[in-house]
Amino acid sequence: MAEPTGLRGPLAAFDRVLGRVWLDPEDPTALGLVRIVVAAVLGASLLTHAGAVDSYFSSASTLQGEWARQAFPSRFSLLFWFDAPWLVRLCFALGVGAHVLWMLGRFTTLASIVAWLAWVSFTGRHPLLYSLPDQLQLAMCTLLMLMPSGRGLSLDARRRGPRPVPVWCRRVLQVQLATLYTATGLLKHGKTWHADGTALYYAMANPYNRHFEVPELLAALQPWLLRPMTHVVLWWELLFAAFVAWQALRGLAGRPRWLPDLRLPWLGFGVAMHLGIQAMMYVAWFSPMVLAGYLAFLRPDEARRLLAHTTGRKA
Repeated sequence: MAEPTGLRGPLAAFDRVLGRVWLDPEDPTALGLVRIVVAAVLGASLLTHAGAVDSYFSSASTLQGEWARQAFPSRFSLLFWFDAPWLVRLCFALGVGAHVLWMLGRFTTLASIVAWLAWVSFTGRHPLLYSLPDQLQLAMCTLLMLMPSGRGLSLDARRRGPRPVPVWCRRVLQVQLATLYTATGLLKHGKTWHADGTALYYAMANPYNRHFEVPELLAALQPWLLRPMTHVVLWWELLFAAFVAWQALRGLAGRPRWLPDLRLPWLGFGVAMHLGIQAMMYVAWFSPMVLAGYLAFLRPDEARRLLAHTTGRKA
């Protein structure tokens, strides 16, 4: 049946919007770059367990067998059942190998599934080892596993040729970061974030988090640097979802000059903030994973130029 004439315009416009925001194909270079860096961060994080997998995850650990299953009934882990020390070491080795293959893009789909199973199993077997920021690692691992990230910048692509990927892959990663930041900002409703502006001071002075014991310096910086930065960080996080929406709107409009590209100042602030967090506080692999996620804001042509600049080749 022919489509009613009156609906062609609105439906065609909706189709264009849906395509640009979510469904249109694009060059796989940007997603491939995200895969390489995220898999590298995940693999490096997993390697921090080297030498201690028996002590924490096997039948030789303090919490083992049926006690471990009862302690964490809502968790799934292959290591609840395959908990002999040699089997745990084998699972760890397979997980590390899967991350290497995932990063290189060889047998990408299988490697990503094995890497994901490794993360689910290790975090599920002993969740007390992982804090709230560590959940971002599993979230990014899960999302990237579900994407055709091996279609570009991979050994698989060298064999089969690069193939386009849907634009929703990068969009989902952007939405993940927007959810992370904006939800975190909404949770920061205490007076240290609003009335006092002392949240950054206490975070960096806390003996549990800090790298350096410099309370006098932090106290001196509090009135004129840390207090205003506390409010800036809070509003930056609260408005991150609006930033992602702005960039999507700008893309829909064809990236006109009258809609400025906010990525450099907005994400540049995020880079500086996370480098400061990494330098001053113990956050393990949280900041590297967030910064890896920032690569999802690169368009494919920008990713190609970045790679050309770093490798000295023509884009």
